[in-house]
Amino acid sequence: MFASRNFKLNFDMRLFFLMICLCCTLFTACSSCNRGGGDTKSNSTTEQPHVRQRKQIAITSPKNNEKQPLGATVALSAKIKDEAGPLDSLRWFIDGKWVKTTNGEDITWNTGEQTTGTHRIEAVAHYTSGQRDIVSVTMFLLAPLAPKQYTYKVMQVHPHDPKAYTQGLLFDGGFLYESTGLEGKSTLRKVNIQTGDTVQAASLSDELFGEGLALVDDKLIQLTYKNQVALVYRKTDFKLLSRINYPMREGWGLTYDGTHLLMTDGSATLYFLDREYLTEVRRLEVCDNKGIVQQLNELEYINGELWANVYYADYILRIDPKTGVVLGRIDMTGLLKDSDRKIGAEVLNGIACDEKTGKIYVTGKNWPKLFEIQVIGK
Repeated sequence: MFASRNFKLNFDMRLFFLMICLCCTLFTACSSCNRGGGDTKSNSTTEQPHVRQRKQIAITSPKNNEKQPLGATVALSAKIKDEAGPLDSLRWFIDGKWVKTTNGEDITWNTGEQTTGTHRIEAVAHYTSGQRDIVSVTMFLLAPLAPKQYTYKVMQVHPHDPKAYTQGLLFDGGFLYESTGLEGKSTLRKVNIQTGDTVQAASLSDELFGEGLALVDDKLIQLTYKNQVALVYRKTDFKLLSRINYPMREGWGLTYDGTHLLMTDGSATLYFLDREYLTEVRRLEVCDNKGIVQQLNELEYINGELWANVYYADYILRIDPKTGVVLGRIDMTGLLKDSDRKIGAEVLNGIACDEKTGKIYVTGKNWPKLFEIQVIGK
C-alpha cells in the first residue's frame, strides 16, 4: 500500500514537470514566430525594403530666388543623379499648375502672360522603380522697364479738415467722400470740395479704425484697419446696411474697377475681391524693375490704371492691374509746404478722380489742404 502511493506520487511529479517543459517550448516557439514571421533565417539577415532618404534630383535652372524681367524666356532644367535609377518621366509645374511632361530633357517657359512677383517652379521625377522625387525653387518676375517718371503741377488748392486722418478718398456727384481713421475718431464723410465742410457724416464705433473706401453702384464700402470687417453704407443717407468679414490680416486701401474691388493690406500684394461678398478672386504682387514694392496704401482706379500711395513716401505709383507692373512714379515732393505743416500733419495719403472732368485730387493725413493736380512727365 505504501509502495503504490509512492509510485503514484512520482508519476504525478513527472507529469507536472513534463507539462512545464511543454509550456516553455510553446512559449519559445511563439516568441520566435512573432519576431521572425515564421522565417527560419536569423533576424539579422532579414532583408528590409530600401528607402532613399536624399533626393536624387535638383533644379539647375532657374536658380532659387532668381530674378527675371516679365516677358523673359526662362530655361527649366533639372539634374538627376546616376544612382537614382532609370527615369520614367519628369513633370514640370508652375504655381501648382502642370506645364509639361518630359523624358528629362530641358524645356523653356515664356513668362509673357504671367504677372510680376513670386512664382514657384516645381519638378516631379518619376522613376521606373516606383520612387518619386519632388523639388522646387522660387523665382521673381519683375517689371521689364524702369517706371516712367512724372511730376505735378498744382491747378487749385481747396481747404481740408486738418483733423481728418485721411485713409480713403473718392469723388462722386460733385462731392468728396472720405474715410478717416484712428480709434474713437473714425468717420465716413461727405465733403463740400470748395469749402472743405462736412455736409454728412457717420461715426464708427470706438473699437473700429476706418481705412480704405470704395463706391460700388449706390453703396459705399469702408474697410477697417485690424478689425477684419468692412462696413457697407447706403450712399444717399449713410445708413449702415451690413458688415462683411474678410480674411486679410489688415485693411488699407480700397477701390473699384467696375468688376472687382481692389484691396491692399500694407504689403506688396494686391487683392481682387468679389464686389458683394469680398471673397478673394485672385491676387498679384506689385513690382518695379528692381523688386517688390511694399506698403501699398490708398488706391484709386483711373483710366485702366491703379494709382497707389505708398506709406511714408512722397510719391504715387501708377500700376498695371493686369500684370502688377509699376508703369510710372509721380514725385509729389514739396506738395505741402513747410509753412502748412502744422503739428500732427502726416504723410501723403488720399487720391480721388472726377471721371467726368479727369480732375485729380490729392491730400494727406491731417493736412489742411486738398490739391487739384495735373500730372506731367519729367
